[in-house]
Amino acid sequence: MKALLELVDQLLYMIEEHDAPEQMITGKKIELRGVLEGMAREAVHMAQSIRQDLDARAGDVHDAARREELLQRALEAIASGAFQDAEGVLGAALSEFPDHHEYYNHLGLVAWERDDMARAEGYYARAAELSLEQMEAMDLGWSVAQNRGYLRALEGRALCLYRLERFDEALELFATLAGTCVPDYQGCHYLAGEIHHLRGDYERAIASYQHSPNEPSVLYNLALAQFQVHDVKAAAATFIHAFVTNHFICEGLLGLAFNHDYDVLDGYLASPAYAEEFTAACSAIWAGCEGARDFMARCYQDPMVQRQLHDELRVLATPWAPPSNEEVRRVQGLAQRVIDRLFY
Repeated sequence: MKALLELVDQLLYMIEEHDAPEQMITGKKIELRGVLEGMAREAVHMAQSIRQDLDARAGDVHDAARREELLQRALEAIASGAFQDAEGVLGAALSEFPDHHEYYNHLGLVAWERDDMARAEGYYARAAELSLEQMEAMDLGWSVAQNRGYLRALEGRALCLYRLERFDEALELFATLAGTCVPDYQGCHYLAGEIHHLRGDYERAIASYQHSPNEPSVLYNLALAQFQVHDVKAAAATFIHAFVTNHFICEGLLGLAFNHDYDVLDGYLASPAYAEEFTAACSAIWAGCEGARDFMARCYQDPMVQRQLHDELRVLATPWAPPSNEEVRRVQGLAQRVIDRLFY
């Protein structure tokens, strides 16, 4: 384009010097002819460049459509539980698009569903590597579309490392995810707390749980850790809070039949199914904690707790909204009365 503009400028200068081309001397005519031929060559070159650019864009559109088509085929196979078919589709897709991180992310998902944590971790690691190379900036916010593949890969890999008991590596990734502005990843504090709990580092477990949302699983494990560091007043208050969010967990941990006489909070977090999931997932943390179970039982069975459990304390059960100072004082006061009845 620059060369063409320069030739046009030269042509205009020559025209300004002469009223008509026939008035030019032979040398000037030859020069004019050279300018016109140069303009023609530059115009042809520009047209070719435009054509190549259009062809490249059309190729990009075609490739994007093909990548999406292959991904959709894999997703349909995953949704129907045909994991072997999904793996075949994704493997073939990688032969066409070897740097497409979403294929590796979904291969990780397929391996996870097939309980092959080692392969899943490898796939997620490769997805993270590829997506990191394609990120335009290191802002890990979910709102930036290019970041989502990277965050999904980190999440998948962290969970695989946890399942593989490669705890130090898992903790590093959980810290990275929890440090993002994505609310869902604040639950990584809880998973870090579980690792510290399993290692017997109760103080660090408590610190991690306290940065997590007030969900039932967090509260029960936090109360257990507080009891294990002999802070019985804090443990009693947290257990009471936990009972409000899901009393079925307490009954499950104590081997009692679920009591359906209470009015329970709405949603899955307050359901018996959630309680069963928790007791299965956290069995290693609660193994051998008979003293804590006995203490929890005495708190739960205390008449004052039973009387107030689903009346005055229901407001405490909002996971993402911390209780007010007044609500905290009320629970602490009830916990203190329970402690007084238990030990004095």
